[in-house]
Amino acid sequence: MIATLLAFLLALLPVPPAADEAVPSHAERVATIDWGTAETLLALGITPLGLAETAGYRDWVGSPALPANVAEIGLRATPSLEYLAALKPDVILSTPQFTAIEPVLGKIAPVISLATFTNDLEPYRHAQENAMRLGAVLGREQAAADLIAATDGKIATLRDAIGTAQTKPVLVLYFQDDRHAWVFCRGSLFDDVLKRAGLANAWTSDGNFWGFADAGVDQLFAIRDAALLVIEPVPPAVRAKLAARDGLLGQLPVFAPGNHAILESVWGFGGLPSAGRFADLLLKHTRLFERGHAS
Repeated sequence: MIATLLAFLLALLPVPPAADEAVPSHAERVATIDWGTAETLLALGITPLGLAETAGYRDWVGSPALPANVAEIGLRATPSLEYLAALKPDVILSTPQFTAIEPVLGKIAPVISLATFTNDLEPYRHAQENAMRLGAVLGREQAAADLIAATDGKIATLRDAIGTAQTKPVLVLYFQDDRHAWVFCRGSLFDDVLKRAGLANAWTSDGNFWGFADAGVDQLFAIRDAALLVIEPVPPAVRAKLAARDGLLGQLPVFAPGNHAILESVWGFGGLPSAGRFADLLLKHTRLFERGHAS
């Protein structure tokens, strides 16, 4: 019912100007320089012709899996224009992060820039808007409606699983090395999922508009009543110290046995597929942040 309603609303959605109008109807030949738009394309049933830094996508995004036939087009900030042109895309997807190179990309094919992380700090809402826009431009309106409904459903399942249980705040981070981490805060996709599931983020300080704070490990000492979720890929040196409870990391309260978990890769700067995957991963670890279960 919700999916049908969304599909109806998509049909009424005004098509944004310029680049969207230049894209052939029901375009299938899509290249992208952004991992978040790549995972959204895959979720809509479109395999991108080419993607920047495909190895990084496989390490950091993980799912949906990137088909082997997706061409590598180079670095995200400086993609190979020759490779891109050879792919003959109908449209190239970008984000505001790469605005500087869009005039050059536009000589190859129309460019659509999709913003998820902005100063209003509402990435989940923008991820929904981006899925709707792609659905409208690429003739995948129903798939976009289904993706939105499925992602909302995953978060609702998590929220229902938590129910009325008393929970700890949740700290979510990527390690950069054994002394620095990117801690997700307000404005992040993960924070939006936590809030919608009825969970509190343990990191209450401000971050940037990407929704993370570049924190020193010593700053985590002040957080004593929280469950910690570390997201892969974890640097080998950090993994070894955590296993041995060695050095500063081993002394942090949040790394007490039974109080933390290492999650499979999920992209903190992605779209709805990453949001849904994060909700699925949280669902596997509810005992970690429900009071009375963790040690």
